[in-house]
Amino acid sequence: MSNESLALFLAHSIELESEAKNRYQELSETMATHHNDEVAQFFARMAREAKRHLKEVRQLAKGLELPKIRAWEFDWPGEEPPETASYEELHYLMTLRQAIEIAIKNERTAERYYRAMAATSSDQETITIATEFADEEVEHTAALEKMLADLPENGSCPRLDDDEPNMPE
Repeated sequence: MSNESLALFLAHSIELESEAKNRYQELSETMATHHNDEVAQFFARMAREAKRHLKEVRQLAKGLELPKIRAWEFDWPGEEPPETASYEELHYLMTLRQAIEIAIKNERTAERYYRAMAATSSDQETITIATEFADEEVEHTAALEKMLADLPENGSCPRLDDDEPNMPE
């Protein structure tokens, strides 16, 4: 079976989910190091979800010869793959509310990416799968929004840094 359009799309999807999984795992470990356990557990959960989706995408790609794409050759709407949390938005003292808001933003970015892939492809199979992926991202967003709604309105209090800033003299 040879479908270059689908193979290219799935290669991008594998990279997208792989990067999301790796970043969420990294964030989980970082938050755990800083004893921000609630956020560490949330990011670990997000890493497991990305890993599950990555497995699904790899299963779809079985039997296809995926193109070899160098890191700088991926066609992303931003500098990093959609669904990859930006380091600039993160802080080791962040609250669960803040972490969920970042995850919602990532899910929406991934949904827009998949919708754009569906809208610009001329291959029906790619359109169908990209639309399914986008719809799945909508479901993820809804679940995260429910989690956010279930938190107290003000969220948890921001964690305080135990150490005073150390300014070299």
